[in-house]
Amino acid sequence: MLTFKERTDSWNDMMLTQGKIAQEHAKRKELGFNDGLENFGTPILMTYLPLALLVLILSGNFDLIYLAALLFSLAATALGIFLVSFSFTLMAYAVAKFLGGKAKMGRLYYMVSLVAAPTFVFTIVINIAVILLKSIMEAMSFPLAATGILQLAGDAVAISVTLYGFYLLTLAIDALYKFGRKKSVATWLAPTIVLVSVGALLFATVLLDLLKFLIRTL
Repeated sequence: MLTFKERTDSWNDMMLTQGKIAQEHAKRKELGFNDGLENFGTPILMTYLPLALLVLILSGNFDLIYLAALLFSLAATALGIFLVSFSFTLMAYAVAKFLGGKAKMGRLYYMVSLVAAPTFVFTIVINIAVILLKSIMEAMSFPLAATGILQLAGDAVAISVTLYGFYLLTLAIDALYKFGRKKSVATWLAPTIVLVSVGALLFATVLLDLLKFLIRTL
């Protein structure tokens, strides 16, 4: 079990030293599923909760129903992160097993969380910074184009951090299974394609139902 300081230090090391700490943590067989859950849970409290409070303060809406909606969104986010991370790891484990990997699923879940948690924190911090800067710029009557450029810059940085996270995930998987970069990429790429495809299918289904509803009502 890692302390909070050890956990956050490992995130910093993972992001700033190109995953060198993955080699060390891959050897620690005591780090498993529960540690992964804590890795995923910690950034929700560190980032999403402050973001929800920031939105609440900026909106000025302190109605009880609105507060309940924020708490519900927090719980839904936590559940969503668990379901996605577990599904991703389960599929990645199946791919790794097929490719000859020997480590247990709990250890893979921890290694995934070691990359995903700090990546999640960085992207949320970027979003918070963009929200704050846009609010300041709007209050100072900056042109709409300026806030649009800021949003695009924030999105570009967030995408870059996410892509860097996939690179680190390749290093983490390779550190755990030691079966080379190509197999490591295949281990995370297959479940990523499946999850993105399922998400796109669900979005398309909802959009289609919405269009049908609009056509009926018009």
